[in-house]
Amino acid sequence: MTYFQHSTEDIIRRLRWVMLLVMLIDTACTLAGQPPAYWHDPSKANEIEPVVRFLLVRGVLPFAVAALLYLGGVFYLVSVAAARIALTILFAFLLAHFWGATSWLLYHFHYGVRCQNAFEIAVAALITLALGCERAKT
Repeated sequence: MTYFQHSTEDIIRRLRWVMLLVMLIDTACTLAGQPPAYWHDPSKANEIEPVVRFLLVRGVLPFAVAALLYLGGVFYLVSVAAARIALTILFAFLLAHFWGATSWLLYHFHYGVRCQNAFEIAVAALITLALGCERAKT
């Protein structure tokens, strides 16, 4: 059994884009949620996750570089891992970043539960589309 090779599984190839989108939304919410003072003094970063906070307090450029490396690394890992491992990694990151984005939307931006519901439905629809394409081929 090979653990690392480029995935030929269509389901993983489609779902990884959903995962990446959710991760990008969480990253965008993290940047948008910074207080005005942050943009002049990065030590004023507003973030509860220790690793992300560590990067944010060093400035937006180090954060952006690290975020791009992180996003690319996770995307690559999901692309080359064996199918079951890839799906486990994919859903772990998708769910973690889904929660991260949702917490920004609810608790920082105060968009309310309707916005959360809309985000949930949108992500569920994208997952369903990715799964539905697989089913239509069989």
